[in-house]
Amino acid sequence: MNLSIRWVCNMAFAMALVIMAAGRPACTSEVETISEGASVLVGHWRTTTIVFESPKDEHLVLHANGTAENWVVTASGCSDTSAGTWKVEGIILTLLLEETEEVSCPFTIYEGQLVFPNIQNQRIFWEKIAR
Repeated sequence: MNLSIRWVCNMAFAMALVIMAAGRPACTSEVETISEGASVLVGHWRTTTIVFESPKDEHLVLHANGTAENWVVTASGCSDTSAGTWKVEGIILTLLLEETEEVSCPFTIYEGQLVFPNIQNQRIFWEKIAR
C-alpha cells in the first residue's frame, strides 16, 4: 500500500474517532445484512490505550444486521454512543459512524483479536469481549 493511501486511511480513521467521541446524533443510513464471511466480526470489541497515564477504552459493537455502535470510556467518564453501519468487502472493513467520513481499511483476525486497521506501524488490536 503506498504512502498516500495509507495516509488517507489513517487520517480518516483518526477523524472518525474524534467525531465519534463528540456524540453526534444517530445516522439514518440503510442497513444491509453482512456477508457470511464477515460473521467472525460480529460482537463487542474493545481496545485499550494509555493516554496521559490513564486508560482509555474504545468500544466497537458490530451487529449481524450491519449496524454498529462506538463509544469511549476513560477514568473521567464515558462518551455518548455513536451509531452507524459497517460492511466487509474482501479484507476491507468499512465503518460509517454517525456524520463521519467513511473509514475503509484492511483488517485481519490474529489470535482471536481484530486487527483494524491492519496497516504496518498503525495496527490497533481489538479484543472480543462479547458476541
